[in-house]
Amino acid sequence: MVYYMVTWTIERLLDLEPYEFEELLGHLFTKMGYRAEVTQRSRDAGVDINVSIENFGLSHTWIVQAKRYVEPVGVKEVREYSSLRYRDNVDGVIIATTSGFTKEAQKEALGHNVKLLDGPLLAKMLERYMPEDPDRRVQQCALSENRETWNIEGTVLKQGEKTLGETEVFFRGERVLMACTNKRIFLIKDTSSLLSKRREVLHSMEVKDLLGWTHETPSLYLVMGGRQITVLSMRARKPENATEMLECLQQGYIRGEHLLKFERTKDEFIVLTNKRIAKIHSSGGADEISLKNILGTEIKGGGLLNRSKLLLIGNRKENTLYEIDCADLASWKEAIEAAIRVS
Repeated sequence: MVYYMVTWTIERLLDLEPYEFEELLGHLFTKMGYRAEVTQRSRDAGVDINVSIENFGLSHTWIVQAKRYVEPVGVKEVREYSSLRYRDNVDGVIIATTSGFTKEAQKEALGHNVKLLDGPLLAKMLERYMPEDPDRRVQQCALSENRETWNIEGTVLKQGEKTLGETEVFFRGERVLMACTNKRIFLIKDTSSLLSKRREVLHSMEVKDLLGWTHETPSLYLVMGGRQITVLSMRARKPENATEMLECLQQGYIRGEHLLKFERTKDEFIVLTNKRIAKIHSSGGADEISLKNILGTEIKGGGLLNRSKLLLIGNRKENTLYEIDCADLASWKEAIEAAIRVS
């Protein structure tokens, strides 16, 4: 999916993912006649983009820092980024932001050959050099053969493994990146400082272990299989990006055990696959029963004092009665019985 812009605005720029903003700047400098290289995220040493130009034997090289900010860039950041000029022996540093710069930051930049591109100036440059260009969004389902594989904290992509894309999510109260390949899903925490960038892999999951996923605005749930079913709960900053990326993985997991029905209650997740049903408790632990060991289902209870529940009647190897407390008992009963018939 490619989005075309009628006009470049600061609001549109803020809507980009951080690395999309860096790629956009790299493309802009290329259009302006520079040679631009967007650095690999796992080893950029504090540098977002390297730009250079050579004419008649004279060459100039600049480091570009991309800041997709709402608040103005301050003097501290300008001072720290200006040191990159001396460290990397380049002609100067460019700081491009969607916001602006404080007066102190502007004064500091003059003394260190740091060029400042604020939001309004950047929008004018984009209008001048890229009036009809797409906004560089990653096409989620296009597995480019030429795209360079990138390391994630020492983890190299496997042979035949290709990146699908990445998007920001909130996981356990922290903003992280969910990155997908055709074989694995990563949850990555950015542990960068101002002068260096680092990424820590919080979770690495095989696509073959993914039973399915479901999106209930604003939450996104990944249901993972294995010996015991687990559910990873997160909130996607841009749900449409996350769902498009996950849809590309469907052919990698749908052939085996896969998700049929899912519900989140106050205290637990209820998961039905084509092989088993599980209750994953928010306090930890899970109860599971194989569909092959369910002899029957029954809705019991109800009335003023008792809430109706769905009972699963198991054989001697399983619990005799397995209770499910969910919103729509009838639909769960129907789904479970349909799954049992084909299991």
